[in-house]
Amino acid sequence: MLKLILNKIILTLIVVVSMSVLGTAQQESHFTQFMYNKLTLNPAYAGVRGIPSLTALYRKQWVGFDGAPTSKLISLDAPIFGDKVGFGLTISNRSIGIMNDWNGNMAYSYHVKISDKSSFRVGLQGSMRFQGIDFADPGVFIQEQGDQSIMEDETSNDYFINFGAGLYYTYDQFYVGVSVPNFLPSEIGFVNPQATDIAKTTQHYYLMTGAMIPMSDKINLKPALLAKYVQNAPFDMDINLSLVYDLRMTVGLSYRLGGTGSGDSVDLLAMYQANQIGIGVAYDYSLSDINEQTNGSFEVLVRYDFVKEREDMANPRFFY
Repeated sequence: MLKLILNKIILTLIVVVSMSVLGTAQQESHFTQFMYNKLTLNPAYAGVRGIPSLTALYRKQWVGFDGAPTSKLISLDAPIFGDKVGFGLTISNRSIGIMNDWNGNMAYSYHVKISDKSSFRVGLQGSMRFQGIDFADPGVFIQEQGDQSIMEDETSNDYFINFGAGLYYTYDQFYVGVSVPNFLPSEIGFVNPQATDIAKTTQHYYLMTGAMIPMSDKINLKPALLAKYVQNAPFDMDINLSLVYDLRMTVGLSYRLGGTGSGDSVDLLAMYQANQIGIGVAYDYSLSDINEQTNGSFEVLVRYDFVKEREDMANPRFFY
């Protein structure tokens, strides 16, 4: 009876947060291999896999396009105090043209085990962001003189502090999570004092879900979905379907909805897990008009798991 009540409470919390997701433009980095990089989106994910893991990721967006976004990330998460608490640390960098951002996030999650098959985590995170804009870059061309949003021939930088929260629920080989990584809006523009319009960050809402579905002794089907909502920006969603062979080799195909009629991209993914080391690659083929100016986008991911025995990977949570 108590377990049934807890499950109802948890599902109610998830529905409430999900409704806030569906109820502001895109300013946070996105990654095609989101299913292996959930900590950056949801602090409640810290410690979910039950083992310490170190992840490094590099993304080059719109290859061949000058000044296109480039993202680098390294993260560590681990269960501590048994399986009751999770800890996560992420450092990331993103450059777009003359802008250069550094982010540091520290995540904490608390684990409530409901039964042998289901569990629930509440996560909190604190973050610090450094943003620099180099208007002194020799490649800068100012088309409209007197623009108050441009500080000519100057290099400007600033720091921002923020916090976020998330929920993460698992049942057997199924998971669902909702999160808001950054609650506080902050000014991100460097402008002259007389300027009236200043660029600001705004809340990003995420909903993630997925499962491992056994098809045979060797083959598992692994669907995953990531929905993203930001006020005044097009609704975005990644839909992925992958096949896992022998708990080692994963190949998949994703579709990113984006803001255009035909979608944003079609993505190919592959991941190979050799005991403690996993290596993943992804390629995005753009469906938007920018396809004429670029050769697509790619990602490379490396993950190291601090385990000694292959048997640890048989736990379905290893693929959450």
